[in-house]
Amino acid sequence: MKPIERIAMYLQFRAITPHSFERKIHLSNGYFSKQIKNLGSVGSDILVKIYNSYPDLNMLWVLTGEGQMILDDREAQPDSKLGEFSNRYESENRKLKSLASDVENLNVVLKDKEKIIGLYEFMLNGNHKASTIADTY
Repeated sequence: MKPIERIAMYLQFRAITPHSFERKIHLSNGYFSKQIKNLGSVGSDILVKIYNSYPDLNMLWVLTGEGQMILDDREAQPDSKLGEFSNRYESENRKLKSLASDVENLNVVLKDKEKIIGLYEFMLNGNHKASTIADTY
């Protein structure tokens, strides 16, 4: 088994999405999925980023398959909670951005409707005044 496959196992174990993983260690979108698909190798620069971002992951296990995946369950708990929080934060943030976009679109529609109403009022008031002037003569 290659290190990339062991990293995938860790992500699955921690319920970390590939997208979240890529963002956390500053990889381009889809990089991890492409590496998994092609069973690519993992460079030392990426291993260092993984080590710094996921301290509970046993790097010896990633490289050789020896030992346990998780270094210490007591240390892993807070990191797991942080991962859950991070995933939930990203999800809620996407929802919030979508809602903000919806509100912006509704404001544009509302302004357009106000303009149309103003135009109708102008036309009604203008026609009313024109007929009143014609009636007086």
